[in-house]
Amino acid sequence: MTDDGARTLQIEEQSRVPWDAVILGWGPVLPFPLATIWLWFGGPDVLRPSMHLWGAAIPLFLSGVRRGLSFRMPGGWTWSQLAMFAWLFWAGFLALILPVGPAFALLSVIYASLAVLDPIAADRAEAPLWFRRLRPAQMGIAALGLAGLWWLS
Repeated sequence: MTDDGARTLQIEEQSRVPWDAVILGWGPVLPFPLATIWLWFGGPDVLRPSMHLWGAAIPLFLSGVRRGLSFRMPGGWTWSQLAMFAWLFWAGFLALILPVGPAFALLSVIYASLAVLDPIAADRAEAPLWFRRLRPAQMGIAALGLAGLWWLS
């Protein structure tokens, strides 16, 4: 730390997805396609409200993660980071209060947007570099699972 209270951070990132991101990244989204399959074969209806709440909780959580990450940007936050934070928060909040069917439709859009926008954010150094590899498949599968839940609603 310098005399004026400033600190310089140097970060070296790998494009390889870390093992903990594989577990903590795929674990929370796999319930969506699994619930779709289970409901397709006549599983209990309690899955719908559970997946509704779980599906809305993730973008709300990720909005806070994105906002927190923006505080660590060299030169401060960017407008695209602030826009992504706002999108994830307000869309996640709306999905939380919507009825199950429309919520699944909105959640599909939210997760699909992450599949597309997170790799762009990684290229712009606004998110971890390994998002380029993880997010398209991870969030794409989640979006498809949520679309399936919407279709079954």
